Amino acid sequence: MNIILSIHPKWAEKIYSREKTIEWRQNMPHRMDAYKLRDGNPNFKVYLYETAPVRMITGFFCWGGVALFDARHMHEGFPPATDGCVNVEDLKKYQGENCAICGWFIDLPQKFNEPKSLEDFGLERPPQSWQYTEVEALA
Repeated sequence: MNIILSIHPKWAEKIYSREKTIEWRQNMPHRMDAYKLRDGNPNFKVYLYETAPVRMITGFFCWGGVALFDARHMHEGFPPATDGCVNVEDLKKYQGENCAICGWFIDLPQKFNEPKSLEDFGLERPPQSWQYTEVEALA
């Protein structure tokens, strides 16, 4: 079980350059028993579907685990915020009224030599945010 994640190209480039080591999302995967995955799982991949203008799956990162954060208690310079390349005020807005936001930890990002199409993953359209996939792509 893997994930295809929709992401803006600027964030994908920060992931591939290893500048961004946390991806912020409002929820976490549950089908893979996320609690067992908190410490990471190099066999579980998160494929990056870059939105317009790219519109291709350009690579992946290995699941490094997940943690919950409350942005209301963060301050500028707080490592998870800087590791996620987002300022604290934007994280607070993103969290909104939710009790927490999820930090997906990024391990071993790899960009494909040739981008893959959604069809290569059995999809007709990109996920709104993210979705599970059974397909495994080779770099």
